[in-house]
Amino acid sequence: MMTRSVRIQAPDLIRHVISRGNAKQRIFLDDRDYRQFIHLLSDMVDEFKIDCWNYCLMPNHYHATLQPTRPNLSEAVRRLNGSYALWWNKRHDRVGHVFQGRFRDQIVDRDSYLLTLTRYVVMNPVRAGLVAEPGDWRWSSYGATVGTCEAPAFLAAARTLNLFGQAEVSGLRARFAAFVSATPDSTQLDRIQSGDKVLGGTEFREHVAACLSLG
Repeated sequence: MMTRSVRIQAPDLIRHVISRGNAKQRIFLDDRDYRQFIHLLSDMVDEFKIDCWNYCLMPNHYHATLQPTRPNLSEAVRRLNGSYALWWNKRHDRVGHVFQGRFRDQIVDRDSYLLTLTRYVVMNPVRAGLVAEPGDWRWSSYGATVGTCEAPAFLAAARTLNLFGQAEVSGLRARFAAFVSATPDSTQLDRIQSGDKVLGGTEFREHVAACLSLG
């Protein structure tokens, strides 16, 4: 019998979190479902003191880039998924699992992979053929980051923009939008789409391993 891998709970590491609907089922059936999940995401970020760099809700799964300030990622995401599942089953008169097992997370090196991840998360609806441009999808952080809609209070949009250097906010937003629209680094994209649990170079991976050994 295979044992579960130990999830590293060390704070401050940046995580790419993905959680999918059970048996690939849709977990967002209409606008009210999307809005409720974002409301619960806001509550979770506030309660567990987690920085949310970005997010994207898709019909049958979601992505979020999260940076816990405390060793509580597993508890936080379990609370988020559990609260939404209870609400969703009640609203849609369903029973059983809403999400497919454990959520997946990748630990991401800020210096080498985070920029690519910012693009990857908000480009999901485009890759899936749901919209032509990332700004056409209402259920991601893209619009809030580029300033075409009001940013929710829980979104750390400034953290993403600060990855693009020093400039006025309008300039940083333009740089972010241009980066998202550019052709991605295929090697890095493949790594993000892989099952790799740590995305970074040797020194970063050794740092993560040390976090695991420290418990």
